[in-house]
Amino acid sequence: MILLKKQKKNTEINVAPLIDIVFLLLIFFMLTSEFTDFKTIDMISPNKSNTTIQKSELPIVINLSANGTIEIDNVNVDLMDLSSTVKDKLMNSKNDKVIISTLNETKINLLINIVDAIRSLGIENIALITKENK
Repeated sequence: MILLKKQKKNTEINVAPLIDIVFLLLIFFMLTSEFTDFKTIDMISPNKSNTTIQKSELPIVINLSANGTIEIDNVNVDLMDLSSTVKDKLMNSKNDKVIISTLNETKINLLINIVDAIRSLGIENIALITKENK
């Protein structure tokens, strides 16, 4: 007695259409993606030296507290008045250096606004000092 045998079908998975779709998706995402150029702030860190500095050559020191208070020579300054205050200090000084002294917990947005206000005066020599909160 002969039983009916099923004929085996030769089944192959054709991956060529799958590869085509993967390449089309890759090209689509490459063409639609945006590459952003991040802007950086160039900062010059102060160095230690043994030379004596005259009072007229001292840099302007801006103290920035963690709560956002801006001080120049122990006087509170508003962010809107910062440019004019720094400009007045520069007229009385031979130096065009500015040092921003801040704590680690300071909000970076306020720090960037201060740097922008100083750079709007044409000052490029800006240093940043960070202090640990005690």
